[in-house]
Amino acid sequence: MRDITLCHPDLQARAAKLLAACEAAGIGIKIGETLRTAAEQDELYAQGRTKPGNIVTNAKGSSYSSMHQWGVAFDFYLAMDVDGDGKTSDDAYNDSTGLFAKVGQMGKSLGLEWGGDWKSIVDRPHFQLPDWGSTPSKLKSEYGTPEAFKKTWKKAAGWVKDSEGWWYRHADGSYSKNAWEQIGGEWYWFDGAGYMVEAAWKETEGKWYYLKENGAMAHGELCAVGDEIYCFAEDGRMLEGEVTLHTNERGALVV
Repeated sequence: MRDITLCHPDLQARAAKLLAACEAAGIGIKIGETLRTAAEQDELYAQGRTKPGNIVTNAKGSSYSSMHQWGVAFDFYLAMDVDGDGKTSDDAYNDSTGLFAKVGQMGKSLGLEWGGDWKSIVDRPHFQLPDWGSTPSKLKSEYGTPEAFKKTWKKAAGWVKDSEGWWYRHADGSYSKNAWEQIGGEWYWFDGAGYMVEAAWKETEGKWYYLKENGAMAHGELCAVGDEIYCFAEDGRMLEGEVTLHTNERGALVV
């Protein structure tokens, strides 16, 4: 599976920070494998043993031996043109420029354990929470099964970023879709998949609103959109016709 929202809330938060840190550093990555079922892990374990390919894991799924099964691990891949051939499809695991080590150090600075530090098997695209050790032994001892462990997770409301964009998780784990939502005093529009819309116009009940680059709706302000400047009322409506402007205490023009 490639859905980080199925993983432990702490892992989701750190994955979002890692994506942001990599973006700021000019390194494009996306989240790959996240939660795995026992069947998926057994299929991976068979590779290089009873099925063709190289051995890529020592963890059996039937014994819950992979941290992926416990929802505390994810893999990443590169989403950028590393070799300069104009394509990204052939560079997902191209480590010719040492990008995996750079991302590994970023992840470690965020409190993640990096598989690139392992001695057997070195797993450079892998990160996991270090809270329960490098193997699931402690998790199995304390909780028995991944299902029992998941019941202890405390889902906190907050912003989550994955490979597709930003969305807002409610305390009950739900999220808004095709809807406006006020968060922290600002209004946001979430699309049909639940992702925050940014740098875009939105029409609602015949009125036009603008979502700025940070996703927040423009309101009570002048806002540059392309080569033009628009005025927005305090409730966010785009104003038309004559508009009265005044200055605030800092001398800036406001609606």
